[in-house]
Amino acid sequence: MSALATLSIPPDEAARALFQHGEALRQGGDAEAAIAAYAAASRLSPTLIGAAINRALLLHQRGRHEEAVAVARAGLAFAPHEPKLHAALGPALIAAGDFLAGVAALHEVVRLAPASAIAWFNLGVALAEGRQPAIAETAFREALRRDPAMVPAHVALAGVLRDLGQPERALELARAALAVAPDCAAAHVNRGNALHDLGDFAAAAASYRRALEHTPDDPSTLCNLGTSLLALGEIRAALDLHSAAAARAAAAPRIRFGLALALLTAGHLVEGFAEYEERFRLPETPRRDFGRPQWRGEAIAWRSILLHAEQGYGDTLQFIRYAPMVAALGARVAVEVPAALTRLVSGLPGVAAVIAAGETLPAFDLHCPLLSLPFAFGTTLETIPAEIPYLTPDPALVAHWGGRLPPAEGDLRVGLVWAGDARPNQPLAHQTDRRRSLRLAEFSPLAGLPGVRFISLQKGPPAAQVAEPPAGMTIFDPMAEVTDFADTAAIIAHLDLVIAVDTAVAHLAGAMGKPIWLLSRFDGCWRWLTARTDSPWYPSLRLYRQETPGNWRPTIAQLAADL
Repeated sequence: MSALATLSIPPDEAARALFQHGEALRQGGDAEAAIAAYAAASRLSPTLIGAAINRALLLHQRGRHEEAVAVARAGLAFAPHEPKLHAALGPALIAAGDFLAGVAALHEVVRLAPASAIAWFNLGVALAEGRQPAIAETAFREALRRDPAMVPAHVALAGVLRDLGQPERALELARAALAVAPDCAAAHVNRGNALHDLGDFAAAAASYRRALEHTPDDPSTLCNLGTSLLALGEIRAALDLHSAAAARAAAAPRIRFGLALALLTAGHLVEGFAEYEERFRLPETPRRDFGRPQWRGEAIAWRSILLHAEQGYGDTLQFIRYAPMVAALGARVAVEVPAALTRLVSGLPGVAAVIAAGETLPAFDLHCPLLSLPFAFGTTLETIPAEIPYLTPDPALVAHWGGRLPPAEGDLRVGLVWAGDARPNQPLAHQTDRRRSLRLAEFSPLAGLPGVRFISLQKGPPAAQVAEPPAGMTIFDPMAEVTDFADTAAIIAHLDLVIAVDTAVAHLAGAMGKPIWLLSRFDGCWRWLTARTDSPWYPSLRLYRQETPGNWRPTIAQLAADL
């Protein structure tokens, strides 16, 4: 044999050498070379499962998700019961767009390795990211049952408890995580989130600042701190923080949406409504696909447009004012609103058609969500369309309700709304409602005021409180006969004043030009701006702002004195 003859190396041995070389490359930070080494090892020895596992993981980390899926599945052909292969397959499938198959793979991991805390944790992460917090909670608790000191599981569980609308339990978990790892930035963030939801904005801000000591450039934490400072009325600092967060994560819709709310609260409407368009990139507010372009302010004469409601009744009532303005540009305007609003808005000038949500839509060239109309018109504080009234009740309904209400006999008729929609299936909105709503009993300072007759305008479960009004208060309740907002508007037409929390009836009264005294929670909505008692949206509105979180007594006392 020639001295130059090639030394023969068994394939399995060569594969192991290539695998070790891949490990060295991976540890040295050369991911692409490591992927190539693992691939070569697998070609020589397809049963060398470690090469398939590591190659799939690296491909996934590099954003090559479909390749990662193919590699993991090829490995599973030789080792179908290897949990690490299923663990590599699951996240790659999810990233490639197949959430159900990815979660199924992660379920297979916990079936094959039920004692593994990390397996349960990874399943929980996938479920949480897939907006299945209740099932994710179970997975994280299984992880903690196996490893009670697993800080990431404490942190993640606190996050899903917040998503489930349980901030008190989320706060307990965050504290438990901090007891184990006091420098854990994510645990400080979770503590801040829970405290913010509970209305303790100062303590929330302190927690976010602790987190930023460890992760000073984290955009989400900067955004969260900005949100708490915004609630505390520190507008300039909040704007700076939201701007800094957006500069670090310009493509993150939740960061940009936070900036939008700060800008709008500060009164920078043009910039704020432009950023507010980011709401459609959030998973909870997906853009409706009509197969037609969204109108953004371009010439629209001789074209047809659908203006559609997208959020609550109050938002619809506030922004439906733009419909006649669109018609004045020469467009044929159809509006889609919840069924409870169709009778009320059918008389809007220039509106050709009113469609109840869920009904068949007419043909149209363009569409625009109602809350995108200020963006399309470039609305500023000075150009807010505030020609009031823009909603008027049906005279026949006004006459009908005039016969149903008790006579005024020279007294003031005052409508009362003390609570909003609790929205229990929307946890964060539910927490906001807890801060904005009162109990009827808290209006006791108004009881016994001479020359005042109270009319309930309250709907929903809180309306039952009329049965036990504050001592000395007589309140007439017509709402059992009310079928929609057209009826409510007809009742309001007979009133001298409406007192309401920040809910749809307040917008209705304002749109009718009726005097409305609005009780605004401490962290008031962006539309009420800051440090003012009036509103450019509604000339007849007077704001009564809560002075400290959760304490309505001074606010109600001032309102009673004014009444």
